[in-house]
Amino acid sequence: MASFTFSLLLLSLILPLSLSSTLILPLNKHKSTNLYLTRIHHGSHLEPAELVVDLNSPLLWVDCSSSPQPTAVNCRSIQCTSAASNPCPTSPSANQACSLPLRNPATSGSATGELVDSVISFNDKVLVVDSFLLSCAPSKILSGLPTGSKGVFGLGKTRIGPVSQISHIMEYPKKFSLCLSENNGMILTGNDEGEVFKSMSYTPLIDNEGDSSYNINLKSIKVQNKKLPFDDDTISTIKISTVDPYSKMETRIYQELVQAFITEAEALNPNLLRVPPEGGFEVCFGVEGFRVSPVIDLILQSEMVKWRIYGHNSMVKISDEIICLGFLDGGSDLNGSSMILGGHQLEDNLLEFDLGSSMLGFSSSLLKLQSSCSQLSSSAMVQQMGAQSS
Repeated sequence: MASFTFSLLLLSLILPLSLSSTLILPLNKHKSTNLYLTRIHHGSHLEPAELVVDLNSPLLWVDCSSSPQPTAVNCRSIQCTSAASNPCPTSPSANQACSLPLRNPATSGSATGELVDSVISFNDKVLVVDSFLLSCAPSKILSGLPTGSKGVFGLGKTRIGPVSQISHIMEYPKKFSLCLSENNGMILTGNDEGEVFKSMSYTPLIDNEGDSSYNINLKSIKVQNKKLPFDDDTISTIKISTVDPYSKMETRIYQELVQAFITEAEALNPNLLRVPPEGGFEVCFGVEGFRVSPVIDLILQSEMVKWRIYGHNSMVKISDEIICLGFLDGGSDLNGSSMILGGHQLEDNLLEFDLGSSMLGFSSSLLKLQSSCSQLSSSAMVQQMGAQSS
């Protein structure tokens, strides 16, 4: 990949080297779509842009129509071949642009964008880089994204993804942390610090050639410490997603989960009242009789490694009277996965994606540690602002 340089004109806006061990990107949740947004500035005029965070998208793409067109990357370049498997047509012209397929995570709509070399800044100009690869997208692909958003901030496992580029530029370890929140969350790149990182559990990330998404092994599922009746070879993997608001399971797994959850919920709550489905969820209860939520355990590579889901993440409050199990029937085919772990189940869980060692670190619910993603994000931002001004 071509070398990256900092703009001398903008060096005053970059964190001092002694204080640049981490970079925090704030996240906000869009209430009507349940998607998570971050903000960048891009182009020669550093135009602001709200972007949807898509954990599995391979790159950063943005509608560039409101700013001067950045420098296009040639399809014969190293940058282009790093981004696409067959970037050039059979007989490309001398200045053939590098074309990349783009996907809208909200609608699954597709379009073609051009890879460009642009100026970009992160975290309201805390870090400004004058040579950064992104894709300029046609305006039509924005349909269905939150109003005002201009593209996608992809965190997928690729060489031109923003995390890979930031790691290269700042000489960070090739990893990032993600903490989603109902209020303000964060993406953190660089050297992780803090006690919460020391108490994480770890599981391998599954590497599939050509696949930028994040998948982990799933061996079994337990509800209130009771294993669902599946053979180990009938359950395969979990895909982690920031653009699916709620977790989905293959029908056969979902049905077993629902039955087990109802049984355990009734045992824990003698006055529990089932109510009709609400909000797209099949299993709902009256709030008044729902005092204790059954614990759901995702058993990963072994019985020793489990991702525990407590009531805060398993249940969705529809109203003051109704609460529902926040899992959905994903049908018979989830593209090779048994389960998609969605945004609601990820909130207030700190995740560390180590691309160098291909491992996922996870905290389970921070609320059990008297913390939250909002608190971690606010604390990290205060520390970064203090470091920048000192």
